[in-house]
This record gives sequence, C-alpha cells and structure tokens, in this order.
Amino acid sequence: MMDKTEGETLEFKRSLSDFDEVLATVSAFSNTKGGTILIGVDDSGEIIGVDLGKRTLEEIASRIAQNTDPRVYPEITVKKMGGKNIIEIRVSERSDKPVFAKGIAYKRVGRSNIKMDRDEILNLLRGTYEFSYEDVEIASIDEIDLNKVKSFIHRAKEVRSVSVPEDELAVLRNLGLIDEKARLAALLLFGRNPQSRVPWAIVKIGRFLSERAMPIFEKEIEGDLIEQIERSYAEVLSLIRKETRVVNLRREEILEYPAEALRELIVNAVSHRDYSIKSPVYIKIYDDKIIIENPGGLPPGITVDELKRPHRSVLRNPKIANVLYNLGYVEKWGVGTLEVMKKCLLNGNGEPIFQSNGFFKVEIKSRYLSAIDDRERAILEYIRKNGKASRSDLEKILKLRESSVRKILEKLQRRGLIVKEGGGKNTVYRLAY
Repeated sequence: MMDKTEGETLEFKRSLSDFDEVLATVSAFSNTKGGTILIGVDDSGEIIGVDLGKRTLEEIASRIAQNTDPRVYPEITVKKMGGKNIIEIRVSERSDKPVFAKGIAYKRVGRSNIKMDRDEILNLLRGTYEFSYEDVEIASIDEIDLNKVKSFIHRAKEVRSVSVPEDELAVLRNLGLIDEKARLAALLLFGRNPQSRVPWAIVKIGRFLSERAMPIFEKEIEGDLIEQIERSYAEVLSLIRKETRVVNLRREEILEYPAEALRELIVNAVSHRDYSIKSPVYIKIYDDKIIIENPGGLPPGITVDELKRPHRSVLRNPKIANVLYNLGYVEKWGVGTLEVMKKCLLNGNGEPIFQSNGFFKVEIKSRYLSAIDDRERAILEYIRKNGKASRSDLEKILKLRESSVRKILEKLQRRGLIVKEGGGKNTVYRLAY
C-alpha cells in the first residue's frame, strides 16, 4: 500500500488500458505544477504492478510525444514497490504553456483533470510569450562567481568596445540578471556550480557506430555556459576525422565537419534551448553524420524554412543571448544558420537538415558518406569489445582469406576509423577514437 494519496501532483493508474486518461494527466501536470503518474497502483493506493515488455517505456514515451502539443518528453522509469514493477512518469511544469493532449488543454484541480476554457488558454498563451524561464529567480547572489563577471567585463570591452561599469553587481543588475536573488540566466552564465540547481543544464556527447548501438565513447560537459561551449567544441573536434593535404607546398588540415559550423551550432544549442525541459543538449557522432539536438523547438514566430534564408532573430533566452553577444559568441542579425549552411556546402557535407518538433535538431552528413558494411561493422565491434585485434583474429571471425581482410583493414585505416600498431606477427589494430 502506498503511503501517499492522489492529489494535485500525484496520480495513480491501475494500468495502461485507458491511455487517454494518462495523456490528460500529462497535459494537466504540464499546465499546472508538474507531477508524477504511477502506473500499477489502484485508486486506493494498493500496488497492483504492471507487466513490462522490451519496449514498454519507449512506446509510452512515443505515444505521449505524438499526442501532446507542444510535445512532452517526461522522465519515465520503472520502480520496485512491494516486490512489483510500477511505472513512474515524472512530468515537469512547462514554460511554454498551454500543453494540449489530443487537442484539449487540461489543468489540475485537486486530484482531477479539468478541461481549460478559452480564457484560461488565452491567459496561458500571454504568459508564455511574456515570460522566459531564464528569468526564474532560482539562486542566492552568493552563488554567482564575481570573478567570472569581472572576466566578462574585460572581454566585453575588448570584443564589442562597450562601456561597462567596473562594479560586478551593477553589471549584473544592468543586464537584468539579478534582483533580490539571482535569475536562472545569471546562474547559467556566471554561477559557481550551475548544475547544483539545474542538473539537466549540461551537454552530453556520444560517439556511436550505429543509431541502435550503445555509445563507444560518452562524456557529460558541465559548468557555466561558456565552459560548456568551449569544452564541448574541443571534445567534438577530438572525435571527428581529419585529413592532411599538401596544397602549394603548405599542409592543410581538412575536418570531417566544418569547425565554424560546429561552433555556431553548439552556441545555438546552449543559448536557445528551453531550460524548463529537464533534458540535456545531445551531440551524437556517427560514422556517417553528426546530430546536435537541444530541448525546445524553435520559438514562436520562426519556422524551419525561414532558417534557410535571411530572417529576423527570435530569442527564447534574450538575457543569455545578450551576454553571449557581448562576448562575441553570437550575432543579432539572424545569419547564424545561413553561415552554417554555407560552411557545410563548401566543406562537402551538403546542406544540413533542420527539424523542430519539441526538440530542435540539426543533422549534418559526413564528408566520408560511404556507409559501413556488415563486415566492417563486425571488425569495429570486435575491436571495441576486445580493445585490439590481430589480422588472424579477424580472419577467423569473418571466415575470409588474408587478402580480403587486409583490404578491409586498409579501407578502415584510410577512413580514420582504426589505427595499426606494431609490426610483423605483433601487428594489432585498435579504434582510432
């Protein structure tokens, strides 16, 4: 038996049989104070449990996202209670209200989901357009590192030639970052430890062999937004392939993806994301593409198609964007995505693909677009599991002749996926990343 009862932020569901009720609760929690749905618990609080399949959680997440607008991506986990499995769905209050479920917006009143009327919906829409989550007063001013503010003052004078007061607190007030307390934007930009308050405000980087495979490398980048931008950019550059050419007796390094475009997209991801959504920025590196994905679609007033031509700049987090502008990270003219497209085309990557559907996603194809075939993938998987491989090892697992395996290995080396170590009978191959 549960020791809690249903209420404004807690809902029990016996099973998934009536999924429309689950959707209504997701909408109501998103539009009110957030909350938790426990599936496998009846109205009285008795733990019934649920049967789980291999893809149960993925299917729940997919159905919620497909039937909510703007799309909701809750935290979904399995908990053990009374020796039985229950599903916990944690829904955050959204800054971009109202959230609709199958075309209906709900609010939470006590333990009930109530359909919102027209005036309530209009009031929420006004609040969404007038309020940014970056303005939430979230921390004590003591949590701000004034040395970081001092560095900002110095750099802003150099980069933009602006007149900035020398008093750090005065600067923060002029930028609208503090009042009685520090706003979220101040914590993210100048905080000593932003993740103590917003642990989801990070960048997760992964290197994958395929979209269904587990990452062969992963890293979480924390710190303030400047640290996240610089460290993420350096990490991505270390994970992509490079080649050196000699042009007019000069050595030139050509990257798999254009460095300027990657930097612009990383800056955009951390500065334009929706910080009310408890999800990190994701950077996923595959053998044939890179994907950069941030929570929150495009802000109202701009479309994906407009990103491909000169457009006005619509900011989700204007205070964050203003600081990054004064530091030289962003411009105010809506040309960032146009420069990304230009750099990608000149580098041989083709036109990037932009998508906005709850998350904003950019996909760029690799210069080395040829796909990994099954034999190449088998070699890479074997080396990943074992740390290294000899040619004879690979001949056995592939059941191929020496000459055939040698050709595949040479191809993988040319593409920068593996490296050769040692010589003669001691020759082994390792992953290059």
